[in-house]
Amino acid sequence: MNQTNQLKKNLIQALELCKEEADIFLALIKEEKTSSINFKKYFNYTLEELTENCRKLEQKGMIIEIKKNEFQVLHPRFAIVNRYRRLCVEKNIQFKKNIKIDNLGIMLEKYQNKA
Repeated sequence: MNQTNQLKKNLIQALELCKEEADIFLALIKEEKTSSINFKKYFNYTLEELTENCRKLEQKGMIIEIKKNEFQVLHPRFAIVNRYRRLCVEKNIQFKKNIKIDNLGIMLEKYQNKA
């Protein structure tokens, strides 16, 4: 399994993202903004699907809207911990250090730096 597929699988399992959200999040890590020339090469979503999934990621604390329908990723570690914290609140469990989440953040940071 290549690195991108492994990261996608980890995002879906550990942070309860859907496949589309994981795809968009990983593309944003590489390209930083949805307005990037290369951003859309990662998948084949309509503008409506893209915007809807970006809004979901924004609600999960992983990206921000910088202009109308233009989104930017937060630092990978910050985004991952934000989502994990919100999951803990949703599931009514105590937020505490989680090695699996920390390692996922490190992997995403390395993935970003390879761009």
